[in-house]
This record gives sequence, C-alpha cells and structure tokens, in this order.
Amino acid sequence: MSTAGENEVRLRKGTSLNERLVLAGIAIVVCLIALPGLAHLANDQWLGIAALFALLFGCLLLGAALFDRNVVWIVTPGEILIGEQRPFGKLRRRSIRDDELSGMRLRRSIGKSVEFTLIFETGSGDTLTSPPLPDITQVQRTIVQIAQLLQLPAPELVENPLDAANARIRLGKPVSSKRVRAYRALLVLLACSLAIPLIFALWSGKLSTFGIAVGSFGGIMAFLLIRHLDRASGCWIVRDGDLRIERLSLKGTIEVITVGGDDAAYIDVESGGRRASHYAIAIRLHSGRKIRSPVLVGKDQARAVQAEITRRLRLDRSGAG
Repeated sequence: MSTAGENEVRLRKGTSLNERLVLAGIAIVVCLIALPGLAHLANDQWLGIAALFALLFGCLLLGAALFDRNVVWIVTPGEILIGEQRPFGKLRRRSIRDDELSGMRLRRSIGKSVEFTLIFETGSGDTLTSPPLPDITQVQRTIVQIAQLLQLPAPELVENPLDAANARIRLGKPVSSKRVRAYRALLVLLACSLAIPLIFALWSGKLSTFGIAVGSFGGIMAFLLIRHLDRASGCWIVRDGDLRIERLSLKGTIEVITVGGDDAAYIDVESGGRRASHYAIAIRLHSGRKIRSPVLVGKDQARAVQAEITRRLRLDRSGAG
C-alpha cells in the first residue's frame, strides 16, 4: 500500500515487469527442454508423455507472465478509482462513488500467507473485492482511513496478531501444554525406535559394524529433528520496550527468554530457508547470540514486521538491515 497523504489510499495487485520477465524466461526454458522429448511420444514412451506435460506447464507459465492483469485501487474522498490493465491491453478505468456503496467488511484469507482484503457491497447487490492490504502491521489503521474517506461504517475487525495497534504483536503460535506433551511423546517414541533394535542385536549377539553405523546415523538424525522442532516451536511476543520468546527446550519444557532494546545489536530480515517466499526476523544480540523468529511469508510482510519490532524496541534504524 502506498499513501499520498491522509486523503488518498492506493492498493495494488499484480506483478512487476521484472517478475514477468523472470517468469517468462523460466517458461521458455521449460518449453525448450521439453520439445526434444516430444519425439518419443509417437512410440508411447514415458519420456514423451513427461515432455508433453512439461510443455503444457511451460505454456501455462508463459500465459501467466503475458496475460496476468495489474489492478490498482485509488481510494479518495467519496470515490474509488479502479484501473485494470494487461501487458498488451488498454487501461480500463472504473469509478465507484460512495453513494453506490452500501457497506464494507474485512476478510482474512489464509493460503500460503495471511492476506486481508476489503469486500464492498453496492446498492445493486454486487460485490467488489479490493487488492490485498500489503502492510500486515497497519491493517486496522488502513481500514479506518478508508471508511472515513468513503463515509462508511468501519467494518468489524478480524484477528490480526501482527497489527501495530495491538499492545502486543505475536509471531508464531503460543506454546501450549498440548504441544509440550506431544513433544515429550515424540522424544519417547524416537528413543524406543533407536534403542529396541540395538538392545535386540546385543541380546542375540548379532550386532555388526553396519548395525552400529545405522544406529549412529539414526541417533544423529533424531538429534537434528529434535533440534529443528525446538527452534521451530518458538513464539515471539513483542511489547513496548521488550521481546518475550517462548519455545520448547530440548528437555521438553517451556523456555522463556526476554530481550530488551539494549540487548540487541541489530535486526535484519533473512531467508526462512525452506522456500524462497519464506523469511524470518533475525536479531543479533551484543553477546554474539543470534535469535530468529518464526517464519513469515513474503518479504514485504517481513519488512513491515521488522520495522514495527525496531520501533517497539527503540533500535537505531540505521543499524537495522
């Protein structure tokens, strides 16, 4: 979202030219790789069928890059200006006056990421869906501003744990007693899975070098799994002046860490590791320790949360990454 003052709100949906070029390039490469494999299609070989599906997939990607539309909403006092355009099409404009609107409501969509959109109802019974509100920390402020511009009642709020209007913003799911019990049950299950085969092998006298190697490898993998669950189970609660981190310890108990603004050297946004769209907030402490937040989806969302944490911990913005 970009604002040109208190009398205008802009919402956008679509892809930039660079994103379209990258997507089109990937599509062309997929198609070029698939084309030679079509020669096997006449012989009913599986390689020809795979090439056909790859070619269709490449064509779909190319179509998305060429024909996906960009949508811009400009909300001004008493009016919504809507512009839609495809890469090779004309700009289509539409104007909706506030006297044509009978109400609006806020909708929260949960897919690969959490998105908030506004649903407008017109006097004729039609509905209009706005582009997503991109700043996840300013949803409440944005909808109040839009309601004032269009002279409509503000819609009922939807739970947003990352909204800056909250006294506490929360990243991740709270650590509950159920999660602690499930964690301990997993520890017992892994311990039994590794110990029983080794005990049986020792008892029967069939323990070999290969068995020891397999058991050692299983123990290492189990440790890495437990370590990953320990790090991924955290919940960040950011208040004015401090950060409270709750997570499962390796012992299966709830560990609480409190970080103040004076403890932090810098804050940055890093890759979440699992997917390209996953990001995490990383805080480097003066002690040298680095702590990473639960995963956020989308770099814009992560940057917005980073800015809000920076503000609440009163960190120097010049030191934020």
